[in-house]
Amino acid sequence: MWKVGDVEPVRVMGAEGYPYGFNVTTEDGKPVVSFAYASRALAEAAATHLESALLNAISVRPYAGRGFRFGHFEDSAEVT
Repeated sequence: MWKVGDVEPVRVMGAEGYPYGFNVTTEDGKPVVSFAYASRALAEAAATHLESALLNAISVRPYAGRGFRFGHFEDSAEVT
């Protein structure tokens, strides 16, 4: 399954202040998506929610780029 990485300072073009973010990776460490937030507190809260969402998921699939309908997964490969 996918994993939520550590919250760390990030660089975001045009962002003011000191943004923080984290990556979601595959089990073998390949990045899937990254998130950035205006503060560490916001990033920590988001990471916690994502960890909870992934914890009991029976399937997590990447977006295949060919359109998506909720509940319709034939166009995407399963990632486990």
